[in-house]
Amino acid sequence: MFNINFDQKQNQFLHHERFADIAPLIAKKLDYLENHFFLFSSGTTSSDPKGYAISQKALFANAQAVNDFFELTENDVWGLTLPWFHIGGLSVIARAHLLGSKMVDLTGKWEPEQWVQKLSAEKVTITTVVPTQIFDLVKNNLKSPPTLKFIIVGGDFLSSELAARAISLGWPVIKTFGMTEVCSQLASAKAVKEDHLQVLPIHEIKLDQDKRLWVKSQAMYTLEFVYRSDAIQTMTALDRCDEEGFFPTNDLVSWNDHQLIHLGRIDDQIKIKGRLTSVNALKDQLYTYALTHNIYGQLELAIIDDPRSGKNLEILHSTLVDEAEISALFSPITPAFRQVLGFEKTDLGKLKMGQ
Repeated sequence: MFNINFDQKQNQFLHHERFADIAPLIAKKLDYLENHFFLFSSGTTSSDPKGYAISQKALFANAQAVNDFFELTENDVWGLTLPWFHIGGLSVIARAHLLGSKMVDLTGKWEPEQWVQKLSAEKVTITTVVPTQIFDLVKNNLKSPPTLKFIIVGGDFLSSELAARAISLGWPVIKTFGMTEVCSQLASAKAVKEDHLQVLPIHEIKLDQDKRLWVKSQAMYTLEFVYRSDAIQTMTALDRCDEEGFFPTNDLVSWNDHQLIHLGRIDDQIKIKGRLTSVNALKDQLYTYALTHNIYGQLELAIIDDPRSGKNLEILHSTLVDEAEISALFSPITPAFRQVLGFEKTDLGKLKMGQ
């Protein structure tokens, strides 16, 4: 159960119980800050855990921008589905707080049918989830309650086929793109079926020649920390910014007519015959195949080093697959295949790095 107080000026460290031993050490190291939240990034693991210090002012700036973007009021009911100790959950708590609206705690063990029943009973109008949860709703053929206006999806790549299937069941899917560094949402679709995202007005962005995203924001984090070999290393956001106040992200995007499309992470790109290709586009192909063959969640795509071409695709699978059929999806690339026992996921359902 969470205990978050926006009225006190003391720092608050939000974390999973597995970090209970090191959290006080980090908090002591950062006790010179005031009115900050410390939290680990959504993809962090127990090895060299990484996190961020974000001010309440920055958190509220993003929360207010999201409330304004979706034109929410105190009559809306927020559903807290994502963990409160990650920015996806904390931001929902902040949004409800600023609205003075009701918030329903839907955290705990993920049971799709019970979750939908509670959404309906509590008349939730807006909630946030990750793609793995959307898949569970589709797999179980669960329909959206009529009171739900928005189901905001973030935290990882959402395939177009999975989104379409959820929408066909009545789920008002809204695609978003965000990061802890700006206290959650950076850009969002405005309506169902929109793939192009609008950047929230509290952020400024620019792209370099390689399409790397740089951000300047009213909701920028204060510093990042890493706990490594019993030592705590820190770097402020300002240390990473250029002379204009923009900090570099690890994301590649396209930006046309004020519409943003997330292409993937910098380290998740691959060249095909000399042309840089978005891994998100390749994931979309793989996940669509998995959905149509009823093996979604049993296939994952990774980038590996290749002695001949430099980089190559690797298809991880936890079930028997037709390698020739899947390889044909990615021609002229010839992916490698590796069978695994299963996929270890983070708190938000992301594939753990290094698997």
